[in-house]
Amino acid sequence: MLLDYQSNSPPTAAPRGLRLAGMAALAYILVIIYASLQPFVDWRTLPGDFGAFLFESWPRWITVDDILFNFAAYVPLGFLLALTQSTRLSRNSAVVAATIICAGLSLLLETVQQYLPSRIASNVDLLVNSFGGAAGALVAPLFTPGQRLGRAVEQLRDRLFVSGAPGDAALTLAGLWLITQLHVSLIVFGNGDVRGMLHLGALFTHTPGSYLAAEAGVVMLNVLGLGLLLAGAARSTGSGYWRALVLIFAGAAALKTVVALLILRAPNPWVWLTPGVIGGFAGGLVLLLLLTQLPRRSRALFALLALTGAVALINIIPENPYRPAPPFQLLGRTGHILSFASMTRALSDLWPFLAMLAALFSLSARRPSAY
Repeated sequence: MLLDYQSNSPPTAAPRGLRLAGMAALAYILVIIYASLQPFVDWRTLPGDFGAFLFESWPRWITVDDILFNFAAYVPLGFLLALTQSTRLSRNSAVVAATIICAGLSLLLETVQQYLPSRIASNVDLLVNSFGGAAGALVAPLFTPGQRLGRAVEQLRDRLFVSGAPGDAALTLAGLWLITQLHVSLIVFGNGDVRGMLHLGALFTHTPGSYLAAEAGVVMLNVLGLGLLLAGAARSTGSGYWRALVLIFAGAAALKTVVALLILRAPNPWVWLTPGVIGGFAGGLVLLLLLTQLPRRSRALFALLALTGAVALINIIPENPYRPAPPFQLLGRTGHILSFASMTRALSDLWPFLAMLAALFSLSARRPSAY
């Protein structure tokens, strides 16, 4: 047997926590696809035999950083897929199924990369990705509702947030939003910057005052959008909701500090905490205090407006002349940093649009039974 747990039979129903894992797995698959195939241009005919990369000898140079990244990138996917599969399969079968899905996805993406000149199809990447998915899947049974950790997580989720899709979507988006903070973005919290992909230019020139106002506006609208999404799924906007929100923003600050220290190698770990960020964050919290008192549908509407405004603003503001060097200009561990940057940027680009879909769903959905 792969695992030695008390029971190996599949559950008869899908607990809420496992539905949440399924939504997170789907979102994570979209991120992996986007990161693996961007920039989606200059497609070519196959330069050699189809699937020839599977039988090629291993490359002469294999860096530890690249292996670690490819392994780590698929660990969360294997974990989430195994949790999702445990709703209808035994624990052992769920681990096997999750591993096969991870390997199949990696095989598909590596095969498609043969048609992109900016990508290299690699049998090493396929092997390492598969092992990463298997490692994540093997850990997942510890967090199923029948285990102590799984019960604790499910009880905390049920105490703070409503059941069903609205609560699952909000928590999934909050987790993904935290991961986007690892992206070296134009502005802190500035997700959805697609100007490079759409070849958009700034609509007004840079001045200190205009940039400070734009930076504060982006931060304020993103804080407001995320806060209202969570408020729409919270059982109440009392102390529990605000404690959860404080933990999320504290986690975001910690991740931004990690990026400054380990990726940007900045001498000041608080380089990201500019006056515009502080002002926008304070303004977002003040508005959030007021708007969380509105009915659920009104919160969803204002969340949608805030997220739309944030995406529009981040794509028209001028480039920051004081911005830290982008990852491709950093010295050392170049391949690892570029792979990491590609993954986090993909999620940063996609997140606001996923959040908008969730807000639209909340607008059209009937009121949850438990609030």
